[in-house]
Amino acid sequence: MPTYLLFDVGSTYTKGCIVDTDCEEILAIAQSETTATTDISEGIESVKSKMRNVLATLKIHQTLVCSSAKGGLKMVAVGLVPDLTLKAATLACYSAGAKVVGSYSFKLNTSEIEAIDVSGCDILLLCGGTDGGNTEVVLHNAAKLTSLQKRFPILYAGNKSCRDEVMSILSNAGFDVMPCDNVMPSYGQLEVDSARQKIREQFLATITKAKGLTSLRSVLDDIVLPTPYSVMEALKLLSKGTDTEPGLGDLMAVDIGGATTDVYSINETFVLRDNVGYKGLREPLEKRSVEGDLGVRFNASSVLTLKEQVADENLKHYVEKISNDIHYPPHPMYDTILASWCCGIATGRHAGRLESAYTPLGVSYYQTGKDLRDVAKLIGIGGPILHSDAPIEILSQALARAESPEILCPQQLDYYLDRNYVVSCLGLLVPKHPDAVLRILKKNVEKINDDQ
Repeated sequence: MPTYLLFDVGSTYTKGCIVDTDCEEILAIAQSETTATTDISEGIESVKSKMRNVLATLKIHQTLVCSSAKGGLKMVAVGLVPDLTLKAATLACYSAGAKVVGSYSFKLNTSEIEAIDVSGCDILLLCGGTDGGNTEVVLHNAAKLTSLQKRFPILYAGNKSCRDEVMSILSNAGFDVMPCDNVMPSYGQLEVDSARQKIREQFLATITKAKGLTSLRSVLDDIVLPTPYSVMEALKLLSKGTDTEPGLGDLMAVDIGGATTDVYSINETFVLRDNVGYKGLREPLEKRSVEGDLGVRFNASSVLTLKEQVADENLKHYVEKISNDIHYPPHPMYDTILASWCCGIATGRHAGRLESAYTPLGVSYYQTGKDLRDVAKLIGIGGPILHSDAPIEILSQALARAESPEILCPQQLDYYLDRNYVVSCLGLLVPKHPDAVLRILKKNVEKINDDQ
């Protein structure tokens, strides 16, 4: 099997590694600052220079990259009912590796159109109505979107009964509009695969050009995936395994960055306990959520706002400093506190809820979202976790809390670290060499609480 040169071009750092899929080894790892403000390929070349001694001895079969540079893939989701088609739309965006910069339900109004215009979105996903259901709101929203000043790709994943009319309205207004399967073809049924694939195709076809990433073509064979998509592919493989190589089973992962916190959960089955009903749209077994207000640098002030009652004056002063200067020197203890809060808040938002309702027959219980109480493995990804002296302190915030029994977070966890930043890069190789990649992942995702 061949040897690959893989890159993850992030907003702050570009990571690279050389992978020998025959020996199932990572031969070299390096990182450098991302040069997004000048020429992204300079950052790539800087990483390559740090691995030049190894590269000089090898024949590279293919060079691949995933990217979240320049804001990553930003999307707006438009649906009908917030807990149904809009939720299905946002889940489709997240599963494709996007950051949702705006989500809107029911009939769009003028102020919402103005907000979409300034959102900086790369793609808009328009949904609404089950197949054969509501058409009025979808047609209204399609017509309203024509008043946008900016033109960007629109995917239509709503009621198929008015698909032709929606396509005609938007294409006549100058939009590049593409149809895909309804994300909720019938009540409570989630179908995101078609939308997910179309989003990826659009990312490859136009978004890399729009973000000035085409200069990478001179040093790379292909820009394959948005980084979160690649991370999800690696985590799915690590959880589920292959026909010949077992995976780790149900797991979660938390990726904390300077601006956002991503949470992933991979489950074999959807858990619904006996005598518990379910409300709303059933979430996917492979779920990603993105918290755009949780980060240890760019969004440290918003994290502090959420936790201001338990923050001391020294921490408040530190957050003020980094809010005014993103390059202010990091403070390990305060960064660990901020990362711990990010982990706890983000996993609590990601997990499902158990609600009680009183009826003439007694108390009834209803679940929304995913029950993650039995998940026993959590993987830490991202610099704030990996550079911390207390990663378990951060990751343990994902555990269920006695004061919030309604939040269905894990009850007991083993903790792992993506110590060498390889998960995102290895996700690029999952379709090509799943067995080899799985074994490499197992060797490089390190368990850190063997003493427990």
